[in-house]
Order: sequence, then structure tokens, then C-alpha cells
Amino acid sequence: MIRILLFFFSISFACAQVNNFDVRGNWVGELNVGANIQLIFKVTGEYMISGTLDVPLQGAKDIPIIVSETIQSVTFTIESIKGKFDGKKIDSVTLEGNWKQNGGVYPLILKKKDSEYIIPKRPQTPVEPFPYITEEITVQGPAGKLTGTLSKPQGTGPFPLVICITGSGAQDRDETIFSHKPFLVLADAFTRRGYAVLRMDDRGVGQSEGTLSNATSKDLADDIYSCLQSMKQRSDINNRAIGLLGHSEGGMIAQMLAATYPKDISFLCSMAGLGVSGFDILVWQTRKVSSQLMPINEVEKAVKRQKTVLTMIKQSKDSVQLRNALIDSLGTWAVEQQKVFMVNTPEFQAQLKQLQSPWLRFFINYEPSSFLKNVKCPVFAINGSEDMQVESTENLRKIDSILKAHRNKAVKIKEYKGMNHLFQRCVTCDIAEYAKIETTIEQEVIDDILLWLDETIQSISKKKIKRG
Repeated sequence: MIRILLFFFSISFACAQVNNFDVRGNWVGELNVGANIQLIFKVTGEYMISGTLDVPLQGAKDIPIIVSETIQSVTFTIESIKGKFDGKKIDSVTLEGNWKQNGGVYPLILKKKDSEYIIPKRPQTPVEPFPYITEEITVQGPAGKLTGTLSKPQGTGPFPLVICITGSGAQDRDETIFSHKPFLVLADAFTRRGYAVLRMDDRGVGQSEGTLSNATSKDLADDIYSCLQSMKQRSDINNRAIGLLGHSEGGMIAQMLAATYPKDISFLCSMAGLGVSGFDILVWQTRKVSSQLMPINEVEKAVKRQKTVLTMIKQSKDSVQLRNALIDSLGTWAVEQQKVFMVNTPEFQAQLKQLQSPWLRFFINYEPSSFLKNVKCPVFAINGSEDMQVESTENLRKIDSILKAHRNKAVKIKEYKGMNHLFQRCVTCDIAEYAKIETTIEQEVIDDILLWLDETIQSISKKKIKRG
């Protein structure tokens, strides 16, 4: 009898509905994933309800969504980005639920608002018309076609070329982050100065083909080399003055290319690139981030756990054994922290997949010295003193010392005080602050790179004249 009563109670509860609820309108919420990202779901229609998603900080607008509604809940499904919001109707203007994407589940509250959102100010983002030429570029890479933009001065050239290489993750040609477009800003400044600039969508991003999830840094380096080879065939490009500018992991990729193809690459600018191993970078990041969130004794526990997991990945030769070892290790940690440990949850499976990815294994094993010792072209290595993703002082010191120890005398390093990973002047300097700062890249940094480029190209031209 009790079970029957509870059953009917649950039915009556489920059928309760929010009065005057209309799913049509703008639903706005802040998603916290290390930084607060505003999501705007816009639902319209009379007989057929449909909608779109805007993510202003990422420059995304009008992404199609599928709207599903029951008496008690609303679901927004975004198939193109594998995202989904499941929300419960709290009142006529509130949905409370979770955002799900790539195995992660994040709390999200949406409020119905009539007003449009405010687009973040990005005063450095160039606006057309430009006093130079831009051209859509398609290159055949190892994993499919790669697309991007070549900007070049007016005239026939040939022009010195800077190839921009993005950092880790799925990056478009502008390296867009929180509606900042660092590579577009740099390309505009460089092209106005007389340089051609190539910036490409990563494989699997934008119009570029291929799959990024299984790619290592080496694979991405091969993509960039395909682009370089294509540019060398053009009459408007000076193939004796082609260089690389890499940001973060892009700086690491630039090292690999400059060492492997010294005859093809004339100069290298490393923005927050690696001087220490990928293993050490990840351990340092764990200590840095943890120190802001927990007591010192807990920080050291987190660092020890990180080292244990990374060492397992680095030394493992068998994927099945690695998977089992990771499950055991993470399970032991969960018990110690009195956390629920469910192997079959999407969240855990996503984490497990990431820990076993080819990219992570390659990154952990990456030793910059193996490549830097063979880099003979001029190098300008820079970093912000408050970088929380790539520690500044030691990485710059190592880049400088390795290059000079192997007789590269054309080395310049500079640390920018008070700047973060994006070369913005910062206060908290964490990732969340990137979105709040209007400046994309400090003008001082842009000016320094331009001055170095000018001096480097002049030096290359003088050597060419002497040889001639």
C-alpha cells in the first residue's frame, strides 16, 4: 500500500507546472568553467519552436539549437558542438539545470531577459576596410585540407612572411579566446609594416579538415610545414625570409620546425613558449593553480598526485595496463578525499580519455633541449612575468641558455612585467581575467616584435647581398 501511495504522489508532483511559462524569448546565464562565459539561448516561433545560441566571449553567434519542452523541464540541444542544457522550470523566468559537453557537467541557471547582451569591448580588433590585401588560403595537409588567411601589402612583393602558430586546443586562425583575436591583431600590425602573414585554422576547426582529438604536436607541426611549403611556391613571398611566430604550444611547434627544417625557416618568435619539459610545465601549472585554491599541505598532495599520474602515462607501453592503472590511482585518490567514484559516468570517461590521449603522451615526453640545440636562426623569446600557464623566468632562461650553448648568437629574450599569458597587463592574472581585460595584446609587445622583425630581415638581406 505504501508503494502505491508513493507512486501516485510522484505522478502528481511530476505533473505540476509553472504558470504562465513561455519558452520563447532570450534565456541568459553565466557558465563557470574556470572563467565565466555568458550563454544566450534565443527561442522563437509560433507553431514550430526553434532557437539559436550566442556565446559573445567566443565570438559565436546564431548556432542552431533544438528546443524540447515538457510540463516541468526544457532542454536545449546543440548538435554542432555536442552540447546540451537540461533545465527545470523554477518559475516563469528561471530555468535551473546543467550544461553538458565533452563529458563535463556544469551547473547553469538561465534567466529570461528581454534586453540584448552587451558585446565585450575589444578596441584593438581591426575593422575593414584594410590598406592591404587579404586572401583565403587552402592547403592540402597530411590529414586533409587546411584553410586560413594570407594578408599581404599592396604590390607584387616578394614579401617576407610570418606564419602564426596557435596554442593548444581547438583554435581558429585568429586564435580567438573570449572574443579577443590575438593573431588578427598581430597580422594587421605586421602587414601594415610590410610583412605578409599567414594564419590558419587548426585541423578540424573552422573550414579545416581532419580530426584534432587524435593529433599530437608533431602532427600539428606537419600541418604548418605543409602550409610553409605551399607559401614557398608563390612569387609574392620571399622564400628566403619565411619565419614562424608561435604562441604557447605554438612556440613549441615552432621550435620543432626550425630545428627540423633549418633551410626553410629564417627566424622564430616564441610567445610564452616552452623551455622546460611538458612534464614540468604541467606539474608547475598544478602547483600554481592549486596554491590559489587550497592550503599548502593540500597543494603538495595535489602535485604529488599529478606527478604520479603523469609518470604512469610517460612510462606506460600498454594502453590497457595504463587504463587500469589510471582507474586504480584515481579511485584511490577519490577514497582518500571521500569523493564518490563512478567509473562509468560520462565525466570520468571523458577524463580518462583525455589522460590517454596521444597529445598528452607526446606533450609529457617533450624535451625542448632536443630541438632547441638545432635551432640556428634568429630567435626572439618573450613571456609575461605573471603567466599562469607557462612560467616565465625559468622557461626564458632555459631557451636562452640552450640556444647559446649550441652557438646560436642571434638570441633575444624579454620578460614583460605585470603581463599574463596573452601579454595583457593584469591584476589577478588568471584565465578568468582574460575576458575582462579590453586590451588584446599590449602595444609595447607588438612594437618590440615589429622592431625585432625589422632588424632581423635587414640582417638576412645583408647576408644575402654578401653571398651574392
